[in-house]
Amino acid sequence: MDEMELVVKKRNSLFRFPEDMEYRDLVPVFPELLDLFMRISDQYPEDSGEEYMEMLIRLNLKDLAQNKKPMGHNREARYRMIFPLETDRVEFFVYPRISEEESEIDVITQKLSDFFDEKGIEHEVIWDQMRSLMKKEKK
Repeated sequence: MDEMELVVKKRNSLFRFPEDMEYRDLVPVFPELLDLFMRISDQYPEDSGEEYMEMLIRLNLKDLAQNKKPMGHNREARYRMIFPLETDRVEFFVYPRISEEESEIDVITQKLSDFFDEKGIEHEVIWDQMRSLMKKEKK
C-alpha cells in the first residue's frame, strides 16, 4: 500500500517580535518592508503606484514614529498585513483574502522572514493563529 503524503495548507502567518520591541523600532525598515510585501504579493499599484505607496508609507510611518500601531493599508487587497489591536506586543498577521488553492502565504511569509533576518531583526513566525478574524471576513 502506498503511503499518502498529507499536505497541510497554511492559512495565515503571525510575525511576533521580542517583548521589548516597540513600534518605533520598525521605522527604519518599514518603507522597505511595505514595498517588499506589496511586490511579492503582486499588489503593487500599477497606476500612480509610486504616489500611492509614498502615501501609505508616510501615514504608517507617522503612527510608528509616535510608537503607535500603524493603521495599515490595502484593506481590499488579495493579501493583508494587519497589526492586531488586542496585543501589547509588536506583531502583525499576513493573510490571504483568496482561496487556499491560490494562496502563496507560505512563500510570502518566507520572503518577509528572510527580510527581517537580513536586517538583523529578531522575530518568530507562528502559523494559523488568526482563525477567528478569517471566519468573520468570509461571512
